[in-house]
Amino acid sequence: MSEVRLLVGGREYTVGCADGEEAHVTRLGEVVDAKLQQLGSNLTARDAQNLLFAALLLADELDEQRRAASEAAGLRERLDGTAGEVRQAIAERDDEIERLRAAHQDAEVDAAAARSEIETLRRELDELKAAGAAASPAPDLFRDPDLAPALERFADLLENCAEKLESKAPAP
Repeated sequence: MSEVRLLVGGREYTVGCADGEEAHVTRLGEVVDAKLQQLGSNLTARDAQNLLFAALLLADELDEQRRAASEAAGLRERLDGTAGEVRQAIAERDDEIERLRAAHQDAEVDAAAARSEIETLRRELDELKAAGAAASPAPDLFRDPDLAPALERFADLLENCAEKLESKAPAP
């Protein structure tokens, strides 16, 4: 056990403390002395009463710090809750992005299939036209002058539909 000499309020006190705690006790004595000095001209002739006032000032500061720490802990809890909500919103946004990407890929596949089908129909139409022109007795179907333009309009409509599908698909 060690002893420390403290100068508080102009008086010297000897205080016992654990070994290694001397510097800490000395700092605490300096804090009490500073509080007594804050009292200034309000000091009384009685040392015990002066020390009581200094202790009350220190207790008040400690109480304020504890309340501030409690408020900070409450704020931390609210921030943690808000951070959880933000993480949830980000996860939901990421899920939505993935859903939109998948929908875009599906739309691209559908558009490619529609383009392929249009090209196939166009080739078949061209083949039918060529076969109709080359055949000596053309079937009655190819003698209809409105059929070829109607089929071409149909192919154009299918191509326009495919282009609209592509333009409405979300960008990656």
